[in-house]
Amino acid sequence: MIPFPKAVMPASLDLNRAYGSHPTQRYDVIVPEDRGRKSLVVCLHGGWWHQGHHYDLRPLMMILAEHGHPAASLGVRPLGGDGARHGGDLIADAKTGLAKLLEDAHLAGYEGSVVLLGSGSGSLTALVAAHQLSQERGGVRVRAVVACGLTPSLDHNDGWALPLAKYIDQFAGGNRHALSPLHLKPEGFPPVLSLHGDQDVDVPAKLAQKFHQRQVEAGEDSHLMVLAGAGHHFMEHPYAPSGRTALDHLWPFLAEAGIEPEAR
Repeated sequence: MIPFPKAVMPASLDLNRAYGSHPTQRYDVIVPEDRGRKSLVVCLHGGWWHQGHHYDLRPLMMILAEHGHPAASLGVRPLGGDGARHGGDLIADAKTGLAKLLEDAHLAGYEGSVVLLGSGSGSLTALVAAHQLSQERGGVRVRAVVACGLTPSLDHNDGWALPLAKYIDQFAGGNRHALSPLHLKPEGFPPVLSLHGDQDVDVPAKLAQKFHQRQVEAGEDSHLMVLAGAGHHFMEHPYAPSGRTALDHLWPFLAEAGIEPEAR
């Protein structure tokens, strides 16, 4: 177990809680004592759906809590083997885990909404989950999505690195367009902040720009920041230069999109 920063003063801290039978179906939740009206930020890890764990984003979760944001990190099954068959299963994992971790947060006194933050391939999972939840009555309210190293397309001709094709195709299964943010209706997304490295060799920044432009042209709330010198994964290392730059853009976005409105 990692040490907990004394400055956070949590009302509740749950680490490595299970929401399913697979070893990677785990989550962490922190609810700070002094949280105001800040939304719960739920972090989804990357790894191209075949590697990575929820604890990869634990350092980011701790920093969020230090800034007063209730925070969580959520793991999903890997593709293949004894894990998931396709991306639809991973979206279902994210939604199931989200509902379960919210129960823990509610027990700690949190009653607000959610911001989803995805790193790498986790950004696609976050965007599709948010889009589906927007159409479900009585579901989780997603106020915003932060997409770090955004992968908005599953199409072969969109420019991501070819060695990733087998993972992209496995995620897509038989529902490539239904699981691709670039093919989903723009109005189904909440406000989105896309943070993308200009040195990303897995997914070119032009793909994040393509998604951002589509959202803006549809009149939706979308923000894009291209980070100089950053690669594909930077939110896993929030104390490194690229991670700090990303956080500089994250705080003002959360201050606007991640705050619950005053009750009337």
